[in-house]
Amino acid sequence: MAISHGLQPLLLLLLLSLFFLPAALGAFVNFTNCGVSNGVRHVNVTSVDVNPYPLGLGENATFTITAVTNFNNRTAGNVLFRALSGPSALNWVQKTYSLCDVTACPVTPGPIVFNFPIFIPRSGIKVINQSEYYAEMRMYERIVYPSMCVVFRFPIRNWT
Repeated sequence: MAISHGLQPLLLLLLLSLFFLPAALGAFVNFTNCGVSNGVRHVNVTSVDVNPYPLGLGENATFTITAVTNFNNRTAGNVLFRALSGPSALNWVQKTYSLCDVTACPVTPGPIVFNFPIFIPRSGIKVINQSEYYAEMRMYERIVYPSMCVVFRFPIRNWT
C-alpha cells in the first residue's frame, strides 16, 4: 500500500514525537511506600513524577507526588527530601519543605498532590558511571513520627 507524499511528513512528525514528547513532559517513576510509625495518620503515595526526565544535574526540576490521606485539617509539618547519587554516594542533596509550601492547606481526607521544586547541583567530583539517584521523601508531623515515606530512583543525564 502506497502512502501519499502529503502524508509522509506528518507520519515522520508523529514518529519523532513518540521519542521526544515523553522527555518534554516528564515521566512517572517506580516507587515504594516505606513503613511509617503512625498508621492512623497515614499518607499513601500513588504516583511519583519527575520533570524533566531524565534529570540533568545543575538544572531545576519538579517532583510531583500524588497520594491519598485519611486525616483532616493538617497545616503543620515538614517534608524531608534526600537524594544520593549512584552507584557511589559522592553527591547528595537534602532539603526540608514546610507542608503548606508544597501542597494546598489545610489538608483534607482524600487525594493530595505535592509539588517539590528541587535543584540537584553537579558534584565537584566527576563520576563516570553516575547514572541515577536514589531518593527518599518523608513527611513528619513531629520530628520522630513520619506519616509518609516513599523511596524511588530516577535517571540523570551524563556529564558532558
